[in-house]
Amino acid sequence: MIESHVLRRLSWVIAAAWQSLLCVDAVAAGGCEDEARRGVARLSNSGSVEVVATAVVDGDTFVSTIEGAARRIRLARIDAPEKRQAYGHRAEQALRELVWKRTVQVSWARLDRNCRPIAEVRVDGVDVSEAMVRKGMAWQYTAYSQTPELAAIEKQARTSHVGLWSDPNPIPPWEWRRGHDKL
Repeated sequence: MIESHVLRRLSWVIAAAWQSLLCVDAVAAGGCEDEARRGVARLSNSGSVEVVATAVVDGDTFVSTIEGAARRIRLARIDAPEKRQAYGHRAEQALRELVWKRTVQVSWARLDRNCRPIAEVRVDGVDVSEAMVRKGMAWQYTAYSQTPELAAIEKQARTSHVGLWSDPNPIPPWEWRRGHDKL
């Protein structure tokens, strides 16, 4: 039988851990309303900074501190599999290997509807979006990017059956999202 003081202590530890997770999730969830609630000034529609990637959210989004606040940064030109989708966790891991705890150069010319900068990101001179496509961990997001260079990189990854292209019928994330509710 577990004594009541042990149960109270365990309950407190679990509650503290849960609260900590909620705080991290709130930063990761982002959005204009969330930034306003946290008293964070909205980023300008364009900018360029050198920052350290402090967390990776998924295969095309990471977190860095910009202007004193944790901000989600969305990689431009690509769309990576969702976490619950085939290759979603592998894409997240691939982005983590590229950027996590590293200094990255971030340049953006617009914010998305969630106030995230849609950014060109480089680490040690390497274009991170191109690297993700080259590894077969993301698609060129053709709704927003028509660059022939990125299309050629995707074609090479597809032909080489690298990453998600080893699957005989990979489903692009924009199609997968249509059939799945977000949790």
